[in-house]
Amino acid sequence: MKIQMVKLDFQKTPQSIVDYLKNKQLTLTYNHYELLKQAHDKAFTVAKVTRMDLLNDIHSSLIEAIKTGRNFEAWKKSIIPTLEKKGWWGTQEITNPKTGEIKKVIINSNRLKKIYTINTRVAYQKHRYEEMMKLPLSTYWMYRCSFLENSRERHKAMHGTVLHRDHEFWIENYPPNDYMCFCGVTAHSESDLKRRGLTPTQGKIQSIATEDWAYNVGKNTNVAALKKINLDDSLNNLPILNKVKDESLKNLDFNGLKNKFYQALAIKEGDIFIDKTNDPITITDDFFKSLDYIKVRNKGRELYIIELANALKDPDEIFLQFEALKNKSDKYVDENSRVVKKFMKYYKTEAGAKRALIVLVEYLKDKTTGISAYVIDSQGAVETKRVEKLIYKKD
Repeated sequence: MKIQMVKLDFQKTPQSIVDYLKNKQLTLTYNHYELLKQAHDKAFTVAKVTRMDLLNDIHSSLIEAIKTGRNFEAWKKSIIPTLEKKGWWGTQEITNPKTGEIKKVIINSNRLKKIYTINTRVAYQKHRYEEMMKLPLSTYWMYRCSFLENSRERHKAMHGTVLHRDHEFWIENYPPNDYMCFCGVTAHSESDLKRRGLTPTQGKIQSIATEDWAYNVGKNTNVAALKKINLDDSLNNLPILNKVKDESLKNLDFNGLKNKFYQALAIKEGDIFIDKTNDPITITDDFFKSLDYIKVRNKGRELYIIELANALKDPDEIFLQFEALKNKSDKYVDENSRVVKKFMKYYKTEAGAKRALIVLVEYLKDKTTGISAYVIDSQGAVETKRVEKLIYKKD
C-alpha cells in the first residue's frame, strides 16, 4: 500500500484559528519590543497605535478577514478608510504617551502587509501545530523553507531537515522564525521516511530563530477568551461601598472636589493619564460637569470622589461600548457613532447586594476624555453596565 505524506486541509478557515485571534487581549504598545516572545501569543498589538478604539478597529477587521477568507488586498481596502479617518495613514508624527517621544512613521501598504501577514500566519501555524500533534504515526517533522526572494539563508539551509517532533529544536524554531517568515513544517510517518530514503537528524541543531521569535507559537499558546468576573462567586471578598465613602468631602466646593480627584491620580488638570491598557486619557473636569451643569454632587457622588479616581486607576474590569448617535456630531471620527470606555470597580452593601463605581471616557477625533463618574446603586444596574466588549480584567 502506498503511504502518502500527511496533508492538512486549509481550504476552510478552522474555528480555532478565528478564536485564537479573537481571544487575544488588546494591548497598546509604542515599540514592538515592549512585548517579548510568548507575550505576543496572548496580546494583540500594533506598534505605534496609541488609541484603544483604533486598535480595536484593526483587531475586529482582521478577525472578520480570517473568518471570511478575505485576502490581504480585500482587507486593506476595507481598513484604509478607518485608518485615514483616525489619522493613522501616510506619514504621521506619533507621540509616545508615556515619554513624550515623537517619531515620524510611515503607515502604508507595506506596513499593513506586515500586520496582516504576521497575525494570520501565526494563527494558521498555531492551528497546524495542534493538528500535527494529534497524528499518532506521523511523528517526524520536515522543515520547509518557502524560498521566496526575502528568505533568510539560515532558513534555506534548514530546508528538508527531518527531526522528531519532540526534538528540542522545535521549542524555539517552529516557524515563523522571524518577521515575514513563510517557512513551514510537514508531518511524516516513519514508513514514509523509509520510502523516501530520508533519515532523521540526530543531536543538537543550531537555532535559526531571531530573539523575538525564539519560541513555539503552537505549543506555548492557549488563549482563552477574557471572561467577566463572576460577582456572585466573589461577593464575599468585595469591599463594602459605605466604607470607601469619605464624609469629609461633603463641604468642599467644585474646585476642591475635582482637585481631590486629580491628586488621587497624581496629575494636574489637563495632564495625560495612562490607564491599565496603556490608553492615554486627557483628565479634565468633564467627568463632573456637562457644559455649565455641575453634576459632581448628584446622588452623593462627591463623597466617593477619591474612590472614583481609584476606579479609573485600578479598575476591576474595562469595557468598550459602541453607541449609535441620535444626532450627528463632528466631535467623533464617525459622525453617527462613538466609542465609550467603561472602567468598573465592584463593591457590596452591608446586606450583600452588588454595587459599583463607574468611570466613563469617550474617544474624540484628537483625544480621549472623560464623560462621567458615579456610583451604581442598584444591583440590577451593575449587571446591565457590564456589556459590550471586555478588554481588561484585574488578575
